[in-house]
Formats: sequence, structure tokens, C-alpha cells
Amino acid sequence: MTSARAELAAMAAALCDPRRTLASLVGETVQLRQLVEHHSGLAMDRQDGLRDGESFLPSGWAISPVQAGLCAREPYRSAAFIQGLALAVRERLDVNGGRPVRVLYAGCGPFALLALPVMALLRATQVQFAILDVHAETLGHARELIAALGLGGHVAEYICADAAAYRIPAAAMPDVIVSETMNTALGKEPQVAILRNLHAQAPAAALLPAAVTVHLGLDRRSPGEPCTDWGPVFALDADALRAWQGEQGDSLPAASIRLPDVLEQAPRLLTRIRVHGDIVLGDHECSLNLPLALPGKPVLAGGSVLDFRYRLGGQPGLECRLRLPRTERDGGMQ
Repeated sequence: MTSARAELAAMAAALCDPRRTLASLVGETVQLRQLVEHHSGLAMDRQDGLRDGESFLPSGWAISPVQAGLCAREPYRSAAFIQGLALAVRERLDVNGGRPVRVLYAGCGPFALLALPVMALLRATQVQFAILDVHAETLGHARELIAALGLGGHVAEYICADAAAYRIPAAAMPDVIVSETMNTALGKEPQVAILRNLHAQAPAAALLPAAVTVHLGLDRRSPGEPCTDWGPVFALDADALRAWQGEQGDSLPAASIRLPDVLEQAPRLLTRIRVHGDIVLGDHECSLNLPLALPGKPVLAGGSVLDFRYRLGGQPGLECRLRLPRTERDGGMQ
């Protein structure tokens, strides 16, 4: 496994370099994926059982070990989060006075993919990870892979728990929290609930992703063209998390958007992700950034208003209510 460790270290030097563009790191992310799949005990090439081991939690859908592993096959997504995590750790290392940077990795998946290059690049005296996943099988695969690569000294603790309910020990408050437990437009999976829980306990920690914003607009007409943006609907970031501390009930506030008077095509929800600093994932750059049809696929009228809310609970996600233009409302009352 010494050769695998050396191979990982070579990839890590590139993947954690903030000067590299995401496009230039596709080769390294593919190599990283091949390395972890080869040395993991999780079979990724089986045609059945894709959803075996998934869970439906009070806060959303926890995907199966294989589904979580498949996320490693998205090169831009992997590169952005690895580069962002390395940058966040380096920034905290500069101000920590010699103490290792503590990273809470909530939803590590079977490979702990985002942590491995950072572990390979930095010493265990510089960074320590708390590796958490809700599925014991998933956590076991991550533990075995980290040990096989000789990186076990970088892990302070392995935790099998629901990150949306986990209580952080007072002596182990993280400097950085990373959680990539999301789906398009922040639907289905528990990203919002997890960050609400963890940020409330460790408000000084850097969050990765730093911001996820969902906009309303139109998909691009052809590759290379930008999507049309009508404005933000919902944002998940540190400011929003602080604002929601007093929120009770089964939903969170979101924006209202007035539609253009003429609708040439159906609007879409556009998900943009700022991982850390200037490292961003934009429209169509990975599966998380694919434009999504409106929930419920409502029949829309030009000039009407869409009122959004974010639904919490076991099926989280945005929901919207249509308000017709005043003239149509008045006509309908006659």
C-alpha cells in the first residue's frame, strides 16, 4: 500500500493547489476515484442493489453506500470540495497557534473522499478529522480505506450518528465543518438540517460549502450559453443559519419571485454552490447544478408571483404557491 500512499500524495499536491482551475484537475480527480475504488472493500460495479443500505431519516434521505461512492465520479464536484477544504484548513492552521485544525466531516461516504488528499498533504499534527456517517457499513468502508492508506493517525474519531441530531463534545469543537449531503435545489437530502444542527453548536467554524443558493430562471438554450437568472429563492449560508435560530415549525422562509409577463419556456430552479472563498460550482458543472423543474410542476401564468418556502422534515425541499396577477384574480371573482 506504500505505492498507493505515494500515488495519493502526488494527486494531493495538485488537488489542493488553489492556483489550479477545476477544469485542469479532471485527470487527478479521475485518478483519485480509481485509486479509492480499487483499494476499497465496496464493490462499485454491481448492477443490482444500488439502493441497498439507504435510510429515510426524520431530516431527509440518507443515500446508500454505493450511491455515496458514485459521487466520486463527478470530477468538478470532487475537485471543488477538495480544493476548498484544503484552503479552509490552511487558513485555520495559520491562526491556530500550533494546534491541529479540527475538521468534522459529516456524511463521509465510503471513501471519505474529500479528506484523503488533505490527510496526504498535511501531517497529523496539523489536521485531525472526526469522520461521521449515519450508516455503519459506509463508515466501516471509510475506516478500512483510511487505515489501508496509512492515514489512520489523521483521524481523532469515527462516529456513527445522524449528523442532523449529533451533539458535538465540548472538547472537540471543530474549526471546519464539511458536509456534502445535498441534492439539486437542496431537496430530498438533509444538508439544511445537518448544517442547522452543527452550526448552532459551532458557530465559529468555517462551513463547507460556504453557501448554497437556489435561484429561479431559465435553462440555457445551448451549451456554452448562460442560464437566465430571475433572482435568488433560497440561500443556505452562515447568515441564514443565524437568522433561522428563532424559527419554529416545519418550514423556513424563502423569497417570492414575480414571473415575466410573457413566459417563453418553463422556469427552472438553478443551484449555485460556493464551496470556500472563490471556489464555486455553477450551472451544469455537476449533477448538483442541473436546472430542476419547479416542485409540483404548476401551470404558470405570465406576471404571476411564486411564493416559496423551504419544507423541513423527512422530505425536505422547496415548495411554491402560485399567486395570479390581480386582473386574473378579479376576473375569477366575478
